[in-house]
Amino acid sequence: MSESKSKSFTLLLYLIVILATIVFIFPIAWMFLTSLKSQNDAFTAIPKWIFTVTFDNYQTVLFERDFQKYLWNSLYVSVFSTVLAVILGSGIAYPFARYNIKGAKDILTWILTLRIVPPIVSVLPIYLLFSNMNMLDTYTALILMYTFMNLPLVTWLLYGFFKDVPGEIEESALVDGCNRFTAFFRVIFPIIGPGLVSAGLLSFIFAWNEFLFANILSGPNVRTAPVGLNEYATPVSVLWGQIAAAGTMIIVPIAIITLVLQRKMVSGLTMGAVKG
Repeated sequence: MSESKSKSFTLLLYLIVILATIVFIFPIAWMFLTSLKSQNDAFTAIPKWIFTVTFDNYQTVLFERDFQKYLWNSLYVSVFSTVLAVILGSGIAYPFARYNIKGAKDILTWILTLRIVPPIVSVLPIYLLFSNMNMLDTYTALILMYTFMNLPLVTWLLYGFFKDVPGEIEESALVDGCNRFTAFFRVIFPIIGPGLVSAGLLSFIFAWNEFLFANILSGPNVRTAPVGLNEYATPVSVLWGQIAAAGTMIIVPIAIITLVLQRKMVSGLTMGAVKG
């Protein structure tokens, strides 16, 4: 009887997982199919599952609407902000994890609260700040914004990774002739490599997908891909085929990077979650 219940429960879990997978994947699959349709097929009241495949939407988006420039802007800003966030986060998290700093828990909690604050609350002061500094529509403004937006998350993740590294390893490196600086980069950094990948990938994804700050701080020169999607929704109509093609191109790089680095990301998150 118990074995029968166990099999029924396992079957129920599989059904739930399959249904959840379909719910999550269907919008992405539908967007991809829409990107391969002509404008007339995309606008039909009854969805067409059998249609003539066309790549005109991708050609229009990339070469006529200059969307490749927006993709490059997103890549440039996301990569630089991620590198800065990981470097600064490492410098903040390491001393808190390695030394007994008075009030460390309170400071780390305060750092985390910076990530909890709704972004919409700080939109106006941030806009006025960058406007007064003549930094609107510049790469520097977006890189700084994304760096400090992701810094609390990166700091907390790396704090867990540094905490898991035994202090004896660093002491052995110091005995072997390393100083604090070389021991940090030659010994500690390679050990927490999966953790750096996890923190960096999450930071990159948040920067790549960010819309609110990019919408108010960017202009024609540094407009990012999520903001560029607005161009396909006009007062007259929505260009569903083109907006689907642009959305697909935004998702594909993140999907590829995640698939390539998923093992290191999972091992990194596991490492940061285990406390000795």
